[in-house]
Amino acid sequence: THGDIKDALSLFSWDAEKEQDFCPAKELTDEPKEAKTEQDEEFSLWMCQVQIFFTTKFFPAYQHEKVLSKKIKENRIRDAELAELRKIKDEELAKLIAGREAEEAKKQEA
Repeated sequence: THGDIKDALSLFSWDAEKEQDFCPAKELTDEPKEAKTEQDEEFSLWMCQVQIFFTTKFFPAYQHEKVLSKKIKENRIRDAELAELRKIKDEELAKLIAGREAEEAKKQEA
């Protein structure tokens, strides 16, 4: 929605202001400071904001998603193993119950 975009942009601008010193775009320009135009300044600010977005938001989120995917796979494998163990225990319990019922039936016949 429009409000969410405004919030994201204001947060994005806040990050850029907060991280202003962390901008390699400043290092990339070999021009003297006097030769910069307003358009160059805006572009430089935009480049800083893009880099800040990727380094502080996008890349960590991607790494987090990879970790979660790995944990989900591990959990599914573990759950399948536990289900198999439960199935084996249920079968053993059913055999034990059937054996006891057979013994009781023999006792009642005798």
